[in-house]
Amino acid sequence: MSELRLRVTVVVEHQGNILLIKERNGEEAFYSLPGGSVEFLESIPEATQREVWEETGLLVHFERLLWVDERIDQAGEGKHTVGVGVLAKLAGEETTPIPGGVENEEILWTGWVRFDDFQKLPIYHDQRQQQIIKALSDSGYRPAYIGNIVQSKGAQP
Repeated sequence: MSELRLRVTVVVEHQGNILLIKERNGEEAFYSLPGGSVEFLESIPEATQREVWEETGLLVHFERLLWVDERIDQAGEGKHTVGVGVLAKLAGEETTPIPGGVENEEILWTGWVRFDDFQKLPIYHDQRQQQIIKALSDSGYRPAYIGNIVQSKGAQP
């Protein structure tokens, strides 16, 4: 079945820190940003709020678009997902994330990481890490298309 999926990846910045989650992909654990699939008839700002709430228990509001990426994997039946990276800010007074989130997500850890430390962490998609560093440190940053972030046999650049 051929279908195109849409997902949102959320950069939550607060007082020089970035909100991260640590998840497992098979046997490996890695740091990532909150996010997930945009549901049918759900706007990107709504998906931003829902995904961060489900994964961390924190309330946020959508600020702006940071990047667009694609995950085109032609292996097997193929998969094509368009990813939208966004910046969000805390909307409530609560700043302490709930470990595992409110939806019993399979998350090993949730917390704030200083921006300086974030730049050194092993992140699941390093292209995204570079976009975040640019977006948060360059006042003239403009949203960018960062291409296909899947590195698989047969994947198109």
